[in-house]
Amino acid sequence: MSKQKGNRNPNGEGSIYQRPNGTWAGTAYVLTTDGTMKRKTVYGKTWDQAHQRLVELKAKSHSGIPAPDRSWKVEEYLRYWLQVYVAGLRPKTAEGYEGAVRLHLIPGLGRRRLTGLQVQHVRTFLDAIKRKCLCCANGWDRKGRCCTVGACCERYPSVRQVQYVHAVLRNALQHAMREELLARNVATLVKVTAPRYRIGKGLSVDEVKLLLKAAHGHRLYALYVVAATMGLRRGELLGLRWQDVDLDNGTVTIEKTVQRAGGELHIQDTKTESSDSILPLPEITRTTLKQHRKRQDRERAELGEEWKDHGLVFPSEIGTPMEPRNLARHFTGVRERAGLADVRLHDLRHTVVTVLMELGVPPHIVQAIARHSDVKLTLKIYAHSNLHEMRKALDKLDGWLS
Repeated sequence: MSKQKGNRNPNGEGSIYQRPNGTWAGTAYVLTTDGTMKRKTVYGKTWDQAHQRLVELKAKSHSGIPAPDRSWKVEEYLRYWLQVYVAGLRPKTAEGYEGAVRLHLIPGLGRRRLTGLQVQHVRTFLDAIKRKCLCCANGWDRKGRCCTVGACCERYPSVRQVQYVHAVLRNALQHAMREELLARNVATLVKVTAPRYRIGKGLSVDEVKLLLKAAHGHRLYALYVVAATMGLRRGELLGLRWQDVDLDNGTVTIEKTVQRAGGELHIQDTKTESSDSILPLPEITRTTLKQHRKRQDRERAELGEEWKDHGLVFPSEIGTPMEPRNLARHFTGVRERAGLADVRLHDLRHTVVTVLMELGVPPHIVQAIARHSDVKLTLKIYAHSNLHEMRKALDKLDGWLS
């Protein structure tokens, strides 16, 4: 039977009292995250519920688990997290986190108490995101950027976008746990559908030759040769510096990448240590880069003071970092001239993996050249691309059955 109003716990165990609205509150002095003992309050609809929560609060304090020194709203904590933690991350990462917080997390969960966040709240929130139009959330209709001006175009988030918002929330709550503001991360208890990533196809040798022929004579011809022989990512191609290239010894060091974030271009370190590597240069690549350097020297001399040198191998026409979208537009013209409308620049990276595997290079060596974090990814790309070899294998089975 529940206790009546006015009953108290033994000395040192806190007190429980009924509030004017009929609910119950329990108070006790417990250890808080600022290292001091403070009077904290828990609430319940009944005396038993308030008593149970008070017991749990005291038990955590006795075990050395402090209670938050203040009552955070989810919105307050997310803004604090963006300012203190996320601001120190890579610009592109910080930009993505800020967008997820501003467009989804604060509107959906911001008014809840951080310590009161439950699994069902997160699950309901993620279900709601799946039904939210991205154009409406971003205000693209008001800005004239929506495909259906004046009406909702029902552009719903993809599986990947829902997964990303969930990951941002999970990271934020994990940081709150490290600061001892939360006892558990409820976002980790909610499972979301994993997206199926498209793995680009590798090109045939004849298709690569068509691309290089279409680019021949242009100032970016050497970039496509490097992409086709070394398998560098787009940002790595644009972030490659002459100080990273040793033409005498025939090596290249991959350390930098170029990305646009916050309206600016950033030259920054590659994302992971596995992306950093010293690679040998094939002879055709070394020869092409030597010719490319002579051409760039002529460009620099012709522009004089207008050339803004950044030491980049593949800069813009005035020496500054090249806008990634400009490279994408140029490649579109190259592939159209080559008659390869569906090819992506990143497919050249997969081509390197496929060709090396077909030449019998051990998978762990191909992994090192492609700088994949796991050899499983190397093998997955090869298995996806190697349709010709699979057909040959199955033709043998067909002949056996016949």
